[in-house]
Amino acid sequence: MFLNPEEIRRLERLYGAPVEERAAFEMGEKEWAILKESQLGGRAHDVTVYVQRGAELAVIAKHGYPPGVYRAPSGGVLPGESMEQGIAREMMEETGLEIRLRRYLLKMAVEFSRGGETVHWTTHVFTAEAISTRLEPQDLHEIREARWVSLQELSGPIDAALRASASAGLRYRSHLHRKVMEILAERG
Repeated sequence: MFLNPEEIRRLERLYGAPVEERAAFEMGEKEWAILKESQLGGRAHDVTVYVQRGAELAVIAKHGYPPGVYRAPSGGVLPGESMEQGIAREMMEETGLEIRLRRYLLKMAVEFSRGGETVHWTTHVFTAEAISTRLEPQDLHEIREARWVSLQELSGPIDAALRASASAGLRYRSHLHRKVMEILAERG
């Protein structure tokens, strides 16, 4: 695991203790292969960031996503990076934005499974403020598009498209979106 308990405690001191949740999703063969490939070096996490510009949020679409499917940008922290360094790098790659972290909002422990095998994964969710506001993804190999959306669009048509997907990974992203919206509504 790249993120050790001391790093998580440090983040909680700086950005607040996250809500902790659990989820489970059964994956298809293609998604399972992608997940297993992402585990090289023992990785079992991602950081997902809800970047705000006023009342809007930055979302991304990967090349293989169906029309109308977007999600919050995310990625992995590399060995030797702090969480902040990894988040800054991933946000620049996926959106082209410089950000300022605000809150450590959610820590989701998820079990992805396929054919009796399970991968234990953790998604660390943060909120952030956009310092720069021009969306210009740097990793065009991975990211097809980045755009600003309203909370209503994320909670409405985008969430419906995610939930309707055959992809367990995209349905998981819908689950995260809904949980984040719930926490934000409760905590303000």
